[in-house]
Amino acid sequence: MSNENLTWYEKLSHAVEGKAFKFTVFTTIAILVGGLVELPPFFMVGAVERIPTVTPYAALELAGRDVYQQEGCFYCHTQVIRPFKWETDRWDRNREYGPEPYSKAGEFVYEHPFLWGSKRTGPDLAHEASLNSNPAWHKQHLMNPRETSPDSIMPAYPWLFETKLDPAKVQASMRALKSIGVPYTDADIQNAAQATQGKTEGDALIAYLLKLGRDTIVK
Repeated sequence: MSNENLTWYEKLSHAVEGKAFKFTVFTTIAILVGGLVELPPFFMVGAVERIPTVTPYAALELAGRDVYQQEGCFYCHTQVIRPFKWETDRWDRNREYGPEPYSKAGEFVYEHPFLWGSKRTGPDLAHEASLNSNPAWHKQHLMNPRETSPDSIMPAYPWLFETKLDPAKVQASMRALKSIGVPYTDADIQNAAQATQGKTEGDALIAYLLKLGRDTIVK
């Protein structure tokens, strides 16, 4: 193909192909331009507005969050309500989250890591404390999802109610989170042993589920 039939992009490509120095220079310029374009929005975002009612997880709830991650629940469940009317109508059926019933950054200040998820094979759980606050239902559902939801494809997790928590592991998690800014006190960490002693992973997971959305319910 003659040079007359090439586009400007193809001509530029041919000019730098095989010329390592020129190729490196153009690549570096492209990366710098891309980086500069992305930086302004980053600096325009202000500090996250904290929500006074949002509190760190209690010891049993935190243990349940670890179980939630351990079992990969976030692969099928999201935890973020997007600002669309059809979505807020669906996940705020009880109208308990005020005039702006979608998820806000301040709800996640103690989340390490975030568990927003991206796939709704199962329902979103961000407002589970409002939508279903019955511990007995959650236990039955985890033991055998078909008993509460006949068409559910969720696997059963009966062993969670046979596996006891390790209080020392819960305390270690709290210490780690305290080191990165979660405001646990020494008393909180010490009392975690008693709060989780004799509890099962299933008990903890239910406690975690019943925490989701509870702090932002408008009284």
